[in-house]
Amino acid sequence: MISPAYAQHHSGSLAPPIDLDGLKVAVSTNLFPENFSYGDAKTANLSIRFFDTETNVNIPSVTYRVQIFQENNLVANEYFYDEDGELDLTIKPTIGCQEKELWKCTVYNGEKHAIAGGYYARGDSLPTIQGPIFDKSGKYSIQVSIVGATNPKTLTTQDLLFETFLHLPENQIFEIKTASAQEFPISVKSHNDKISNFIYDDELEKISYEIPFSWNEHNHDLNINQIISFEKDFSSIKQGYNLVASINGIKIDNEFIKFNISNPNKNLVNIDIPHQQLLLMKNELFSSSKNDVIKLEILSGEKISLNEINFSFDNEFIGNISWDSKLNSGKKIPFTFSFFDENNLPVKDMLFVYGVTDSSGKEIWSNLGIGQKYIGILAPYGIYQESIFIPNDGEYEFKLILTGKNSNNFENFFVSTSNFQINPKSILKDEKMNIIPTWIKNNAEWWAAGAIDDESFIQGIQFLIKEGILKIQ
Repeated sequence: MISPAYAQHHSGSLAPPIDLDGLKVAVSTNLFPENFSYGDAKTANLSIRFFDTETNVNIPSVTYRVQIFQENNLVANEYFYDEDGELDLTIKPTIGCQEKELWKCTVYNGEKHAIAGGYYARGDSLPTIQGPIFDKSGKYSIQVSIVGATNPKTLTTQDLLFETFLHLPENQIFEIKTASAQEFPISVKSHNDKISNFIYDDELEKISYEIPFSWNEHNHDLNINQIISFEKDFSSIKQGYNLVASINGIKIDNEFIKFNISNPNKNLVNIDIPHQQLLLMKNELFSSSKNDVIKLEILSGEKISLNEINFSFDNEFIGNISWDSKLNSGKKIPFTFSFFDENNLPVKDMLFVYGVTDSSGKEIWSNLGIGQKYIGILAPYGIYQESIFIPNDGEYEFKLILTGKNSNNFENFFVSTSNFQINPKSILKDEKMNIIPTWIKNNAEWWAAGAIDDESFIQGIQFLIKEGILKIQ
């Protein structure tokens, strides 16, 4: 069981636990789509979960009072009820509210529970909040009071108060033109306020811009999070190539860069540098006089040579896991999971879980998903990417389990396993290329001494070239 972390991470947040009759209970909030900003879609889903942190089990029959603040402005205030402890709300952001008190522009729709009195989900119909909510970038406070729990008629002795935070990024779109006169929109979602000095260098095929940043080493929520998205056919940032990114000229480790190719219409580059990493970089990062901004640069590097392993399942689906063959153990390695049907077409809305064991059979990593309504990780477009910590070089086993499709679990799961290796940096093939056979060395000495003729020596050189031992640039 993975213990919850009481922290904020933009689209999700978890409040510290409170004692309820001997149980350590807490509230988590999550906003979907992840990194939502106004204009992405007409609606967003806000999920509020009340649960026992020690067992990770929901507390049933919960009456919530939900208050949402944008800055210091109250924008929503209403009671809700949910039977399974996870409240899902549909948010419909609107603009143009003329009221001084913004909450007066907010309306609520749905059915009210006959006993608890709050709005609740009935069938597939979710309660709806429509108003000036999530219509602006910035920090939102979600204040949740648990009024009753375990029974619609039961009220808590006193309200349990929780506060979580969500952060909506600033979304800016820049039109660029390539040397071939093609125009591409580049979207930048910044969790560090509005960016400036966006430049596309067509010759270097490099994107750069400046991020406002006020350094405070005591603010543990302070990090750098940027999401850059572009069309699939924007060739300057190439799929299948390493990404080279830097801040103030300092290269960002691959661990903090994610190149997301799972969306069929666009690719996304997510740069997420946590506070602890910024602490390690601060002396170099803020050595210049211009210490109120950070310059970010991104371009494509070398072509990636992939390692791949395949999985077959009894339902005729096929799984594939790939990763950069040059990446080493001792840190997180990005793995890409892909799923195909019997016609080799991507399987949409695939649910799966996986585990990684070492050569002794010890599990070193697993992911069972976070959904409460189904078991598994959801791969909406048949592709999922996750970074996995591989501690040492050696042999490992991937166990891949298909658990369902379209948000429903299969009656019986489908299991497949495959072995893989993470190898040392020195590879036998490379060593071989650096070894000159003894007979060639002898031939060179004899030729220099005049003991063998030119033709015999040339034949030896030709052999080296043919076998790939000697390369001619």
